[in-house]
Amino acid sequence: MTFLKCNPHMALVGILAALCMTDCKSEDKQEVRQQSQITNFNQKWVAEFIEAYQALNQKPTLEAAELLFEATESMPIKNWDNYFMIATVFAANNENDKAFLALNKAIANGLRDSILLVTYPQLAPLRDDSSWNGVIANFTKSKAAYNRTIENPDLLKTLEDMWAKDQLALSEYQEAIQSLPESAGYEDYDKLFKPVEIRWEINKNKLDSIIQIYGWPGNRLVGAEGAKLAWAIPQHHPDVFFKEKCLKLLAGAIQKRDVDPNHYAELHDRIARETWRKQTYGASMGEKAPYPIQDPVTVNKRRSILGLAEPIEIYALYHNINYNTPSVQQAKEGLRITQEKAQYHYAKFEKFWNKKQIDSANNSIASAIDFYGDIDDEQLFSAALKLAQLENDRSKRISIKILKVLIWRKWEKREGILTQKEFKSLHEGPEWPAIKELLSRSKA
Repeated sequence: MTFLKCNPHMALVGILAALCMTDCKSEDKQEVRQQSQITNFNQKWVAEFIEAYQALNQKPTLEAAELLFEATESMPIKNWDNYFMIATVFAANNENDKAFLALNKAIANGLRDSILLVTYPQLAPLRDDSSWNGVIANFTKSKAAYNRTIENPDLLKTLEDMWAKDQLALSEYQEAIQSLPESAGYEDYDKLFKPVEIRWEINKNKLDSIIQIYGWPGNRLVGAEGAKLAWAIPQHHPDVFFKEKCLKLLAGAIQKRDVDPNHYAELHDRIARETWRKQTYGASMGEKAPYPIQDPVTVNKRRSILGLAEPIEIYALYHNINYNTPSVQQAKEGLRITQEKAQYHYAKFEKFWNKKQIDSANNSIASAIDFYGDIDDEQLFSAALKLAQLENDRSKRISIKILKVLIWRKWEKREGILTQKEFKSLHEGPEWPAIKELLSRSKA
């Protein structure tokens, strides 16, 4: 979030959640049995996969690779990334035959990146083996067959070009900020980030044009890679209303089995995170835990109904996070604690604001917001009113961000924002036209 750090764009996404349950192990066997009954995930496979994956992360041994290979074979929807990772472990241990088997499995299940295949350093031991040419031939044949299924290869190339320019703009920004002095402030970072925002806007407009002509670009039209690139564009763009438009189109594409359901889950939960709400599918991961989840006890039921291949425990492992869904009692206690903490920080914000201790007030409201949904819209609006009256740049940025979130949420009292006298100090700021535009669009 732009008001938490001097560099407002490093994370590119919402506030890092202050609380997630990462060590929740149910002690009630009956609850575990009940939970397993409401999901379609094979509990034996899940347990074996988690054990093997964790073992491989701790130490990439042959035994762990073989266990993970067996568990991956049992997955309802195979993950080529797992086979590829397994192949690198086999290659490092001179088990070339097993490595080639895993690589061919990866190709059969969606590995289509030729650059990754021929340049990945851990596969170097295989490239002098006589079987390597067979892998390349298999890859070439598989990729050609896949390309023949794509209805619009030119549109796929357009999406690839759009995404390449997105990544180039971000990499140039990351390079540029290395030269900033330690004293650099928000404005310095913001100025360097403008080319990224311009690129995002160009890509948004291009995707809008594509949608108008073709509808959502799904697997049949542009292939799985193209569909993923189309999904990634609204993921990056900061406009929540644009994200919601794309989400509705993704929902229709899921009904036609034309997109990966992960795309819907991740965009859905990204919207929740950017509007400071708890996520639904557990598809949005922080550094050490998932961002807060609404009703975490039944998250795997929702994932299963949507058609996701893995329970959250495995999805979290892909992000180097160990997570266990909580019991009913643990979830209730966790919610109680977060609500109390959110209100505690909000009360501190009001106290510091009254004392005109501005930095402490800013920090306290940021901490309250971090609990995602545990302070209500009225409290957020009251905070925005108070912050807008302070002669402090960070306070005004927080106020503007709160107003945007309330509009994205379509808060029923949002029309009053324009006439509220406390916001007069914001009217001349660069963000006020965006507030007015969002309000207009929120009526649609």
